[in-house]
Order: sequence, then structure tokens, then C-alpha cells
Amino acid sequence: MNKNPYPAYMIDEACGIEVSDIRYRIWAEGHKAGTEDGPALKSVLRLQNGVVMVFDNEGEQIPKYQGYYKDVKKTILEDALPETVFAHWFGNESEPEQVLNKDW
Repeated sequence: MNKNPYPAYMIDEACGIEVSDIRYRIWAEGHKAGTEDGPALKSVLRLQNGVVMVFDNEGEQIPKYQGYYKDVKKTILEDALPETVFAHWFGNESEPEQVLNKDW
């Protein structure tokens, strides 16, 4: 799984207080510290027929991750960010059901 290599917070040397580390947020947004390393997985949707649809931060589909669940599950779980939203859309529900990535 791709883990963020940067700490979420760091200690400011001048005043000794904990401040957020901008590198962490940049990496988490899919830019990986300023270099474009592909789109960030924002939402992952599994349909009842086993088809998976994946969207980036702009709502665009990401073809690399789309396909049948059994074929794309491993890659998606490895590349997903902590804030990636996973959901099931089974049956005739009007909206998908958000689930934890371990239950997806």
C-alpha cells in the first residue's frame, strides 16, 4: 500500500509547537510532494455485477483501476489514500452505501 512518507505534523523549531506539514497534504491530494504521479483515487464504487468504477478528485473516471472486482481489488487497495471513499451500490438503492475499505 502506498503510505504517505511525510509526517502529518512537525515541530516548529522556532517556537516548539506542532504545525501541519504541507508535504503531507500535497502527497495525500495525489501530487506526491509536487510531482504528478497519477490521479488520486477519491471514490471507488463496486456494483452488484462485480464491476468497479473509480473516480478522481475532479469526478473523472480512472480507467486504470476500472474493471471486475476480482481483477482490480488488489491494485486499488494498494494505491488508495486514507481519505479514499469506498462504496457498494447493490440492488436498486437510490444511492451507494459507504463502507470501510476492509469491507469493500
